[in-house]
Amino acid sequence: MKRAIHILFWLSVLAALLVFLLRRAEKPQAPTGTHPQPSPAVGAATAPVPAPPASVVTTDAGSILPPEFQTMSETALMGQIRDQVRTNPSLAVALARAGRQRFGDSPDSDERDKLLVEGLINLQKIGDARVETTYYYRHHPNGRWANYLFAMTGAHPDPPSGPAK
Repeated sequence: MKRAIHILFWLSVLAALLVFLLRRAEKPQAPTGTHPQPSPAVGAATAPVPAPPASVVTTDAGSILPPEFQTMSETALMGQIRDQVRTNPSLAVALARAGRQRFGDSPDSDERDKLLVEGLINLQKIGDARVETTYYYRHHPNGRWANYLFAMTGAHPDPPSGPAK
């Protein structure tokens, strides 16, 4: 009797598995990670991709900077970076890097380097953000944004390399 119950149980498990596989094979499935694209309407022309405006300057790295960047004061540059870090992080990153080259270790460099890391985080380039955070720690050992950047990236400052003098 027990043997018959075991056989009946395993046959029902196999039948349920077979039904599951047959129903799954009947439904067409889209590849995971992709969304179906709507087909263009018949006779509809595709819109051409607009060219970048002529009023931008392209740096050697290929990033786009506004033409007034060359004459912009550091205060105006910092305002521009703050305004763009959330809405246009790629422009904010390009401005921060260009500002680093142009203004060097100025009084605003601490915040500019912090905004560069924020822009990279907003672009979801976490590895690059961690690299820039280590740059921040080296160039601003007593920086006011060190704890904030540690919380955002998890990058630790380098340990001291010897006894403090």
